[in-house]
Amino acid sequence: MTKMAKFLIVDDEMTSIEVMRCLLEKNVDIEIAETGRQALEMLKEHQFDLVLLDVDLPDMSGFDVCKKIKGTPDTQDVPVIFISGYKDLIFEMQAYEAGAEDYLNKPVSLIRLLMRINVILKIKLPIPKIA
Repeated sequence: MTKMAKFLIVDDEMTSIEVMRCLLEKNVDIEIAETGRQALEMLKEHQFDLVLLDVDLPDMSGFDVCKKIKGTPDTQDVPVIFISGYKDLIFEMQAYEAGAEDYLNKPVSLIRLLMRINVILKIKLPIPKIA
């Protein structure tokens, strides 16, 4: 039996968390962190296949969280996708400079998110058919 992928969603907005959880929970094991510190602690304790990260967190920026993930030997290879309400290109640039694999805007499209996850992780989460 194939192991289910395990993702960490890092966001302090419950609506965003619930949307992503609903999109992914059938195919992926989901854990939630509402602060950067909580996320970094969870990454020390558990192995995650992917981190979905917001830019704005109550205790530190998502960019700082990403830099810490990418700067730690045990987590440096964990892919990070930013999911943010900021549409300005400067934020996307900062995400890539911090080490992110991708940057998507809220509200996130289910199909776009699944396609990006499949490319980054080289897995095949089912993508709904477009009518």
